[in-house]
Amino acid sequence: MRNSESPRAVDNILKSSDFLSHFSFDIRPYLRVVTYGRGEYIIRDTDHLTRVLYLERGTAKLYGIHKNGRQSLINFFTPPAFFGVPELFEENKRPFPIVAQTECRFIEVDTSGCRARLLEDALFLRFCCSMALKQNVAQNRKYMNLAAYPSKNNFAASVLLLQNNGILSLKYTELAEYLTISYRHLMQLIAQMCGEGILERVPRGLKIRDWERLRALADEIHEYNPLGQNG
Repeated sequence: MRNSESPRAVDNILKSSDFLSHFSFDIRPYLRVVTYGRGEYIIRDTDHLTRVLYLERGTAKLYGIHKNGRQSLINFFTPPAFFGVPELFEENKRPFPIVAQTECRFIEVDTSGCRARLLEDALFLRFCCSMALKQNVAQNRKYMNLAAYPSKNNFAASVLLLQNNGILSLKYTELAEYLTISYRHLMQLIAQMCGEGILERVPRGLKIRDWERLRALADEIHEYNPLGQNG
């Protein structure tokens, strides 16, 4: 994790994201802009969370914890996404782990010094409700797409979502879990798309060879989107 390098950079990020407009008081003394490297934990389930986090750039993955301690991948999130709000309302709530899939930049608010004001801020609470609705819609759309479209289309969409500079680097067991298919089925999809020249196996994972054909497969899912949102 690293802080943004200069106040000027922070000002530009806050301006482009319009983040300050979601508060009725000056939130700047309580916030910072931080960047997490790929694979770095953003939130651990053992954290006593005293911050809310707005994903401004990158892709983060959210996990659930089973009683036996095993982690299961729930979903991937891209901007805009907001985390830590349930823990703001319920101080002793155990958070879900969040890990950076790609380099992620967050606007973080330290809630330890302004929690009471946040919980009384109608503007902020409205923003929380709006973000919760958007994230719930994205989650529901994920399951709808998994049920309504062939695995190949969902796999193509996932590759485009999760790639970093044209390379998909992710545990295949996690990707199979995310797509709700077996590991064997995923291996068959990878072999098929490599055979078709769309993807190529490389030491770091899978490299996109044919962006146009990959996007065509993904667009079969995304061409109809009544809410006009990504995902």
